[in-house]
Amino acid sequence: MPEGPSIKNMGDRLRAALEGQTISGVRSRYKKARLENWPEYIEGQTVTAVRTHGKNLFIDLSNGYSIYSHMLMWGSWHIYEPGQAWTKKDRLARLVLETPVSVAVLFNAPVCELLSPGQLPQHKTAQMGPDLLSPTFEANEVRYRLDLPENRERELGEAIMDQFIVAGIGNILKSEILFQAGLHPQRPAGSLNPAEFDDLLRYSLELIQRSYEQDSFLHAFLPPELLPEEVHGNTLGYVYRRRTKPCYVCGTPIKMVRQGLGQRMTWFCPHCQPLEGIGLPLDRRLAIPNPVEHPA
Repeated sequence: MPEGPSIKNMGDRLRAALEGQTISGVRSRYKKARLENWPEYIEGQTVTAVRTHGKNLFIDLSNGYSIYSHMLMWGSWHIYEPGQAWTKKDRLARLVLETPVSVAVLFNAPVCELLSPGQLPQHKTAQMGPDLLSPTFEANEVRYRLDLPENRERELGEAIMDQFIVAGIGNILKSEILFQAGLHPQRPAGSLNPAEFDDLLRYSLELIQRSYEQDSFLHAFLPPELLPEEVHGNTLGYVYRRRTKPCYVCGTPIKMVRQGLGQRMTWFCPHCQPLEGIGLPLDRRLAIPNPVEHPA
């Protein structure tokens, strides 16, 4: 599933291609696009803004309508010049927006809606938590939402994936943020003291911003000396998909636990991220001379 940095980069590319352009053609394979007659509300309209909030993407039109899309596990927006060959099969295109200078194609995304001006304030995304990549990010609001009675006892690894608590964190970022903050994923979300919460937010902001700026997770977590010559999907970071392999910091075998209703996998180091006691943030762990290795 594309995480917050990927969606924000996708939004940047869409903004450069569409903002200020008039949509001259619309095609869609969504059944509701036909039932709701989307072309009537989209064709001839100017794109006034492309916005993202966490994993959610909006294309705002001059008539007040917005095209909302969520990629889930498979979706992606692609930009082409008129007449340019697509890199994916036509049958995978769910929505096509044509302008005089570009063609925006939404492939595979199962979630796409055309929202009227009156629907936006009532849409589920209006209740999303603060976006970590927003210049107006509010840390106090995240603390407030974590401390709500319905969230306090949730496992931390599940809670920070909840987009209604904080927006933008997916499975990769979750595991790497918690490792670098020294927090066990099964800690109750409401158990963090002020210093631990500050470490959680500091690494969340740092890692998501770095991932966005590099448009990749590849070099966002590990220093260059720890990256193998041939990097694969399971060598992105300190813990992600490294179950049973030794921790780069202490040597303890990495573990994995499934969390939440979706049973999403979370990887962690049981020594660097103790369930009981104090877990030090990564910068303090690395400052300890000759750290002791902890074998299995």
